[in-house]
Amino acid sequence: MHQLQLSSSSIFSSFGAFIGLSFDEDSFQLKRVRYCKICKAYIKGFDHHCPAFGNCIGQNNHILFMVLLLGFLSTEASYILCSFQFARDSHIFDGTRFENGLGGSLVISTMLFTLLQVLWQAVFMAWHIYCICFNIRTDEWINWKKYSEFQVIIQSQSGGSFAQMQFMNPYDKGILQNVKEFFAVGD
Repeated sequence: MHQLQLSSSSIFSSFGAFIGLSFDEDSFQLKRVRYCKICKAYIKGFDHHCPAFGNCIGQNNHILFMVLLLGFLSTEASYILCSFQFARDSHIFDGTRFENGLGGSLVISTMLFTLLQVLWQAVFMAWHIYCICFNIRTDEWINWKKYSEFQVIIQSQSGGSFAQMQFMNPYDKGILQNVKEFFAVGD
């Protein structure tokens, strides 16, 4: 994982290479550099800290994360189809739990477990596709009230002192442009 460390004047990678961004609170380049409390590092394009990988998901590995998630979904869906076909051909579904023995019970239980994995991972994949289409990161969506660029203050129409804060995504450039930006290499 490529981690960023802030100094008083510039950003350096964890490998010590100068990235060339100046440290300015209002710098548009730094708006999406977020701090991960778990890694204790600044991550460019921070989406979330993935406990499964033990690593932050950010700009430099977000595509790889999506490919791995798609690979998990494909593998698990294939396993469900193959184990269902095996169970059907072996007549495991025809018998009771005691008639099937350990092998049949193992096939059914692992198939059900994998089905549960596919369900939550499909929701997770759908969420990340949504985020890509609207150019929003998971951290930004959850913590938008912490980041001023996502806040719009709406004053009451009656001229009173009531004001309401609403969410606005300044990074959304339309679905097609957002997807192109996600897959852009070398930024």
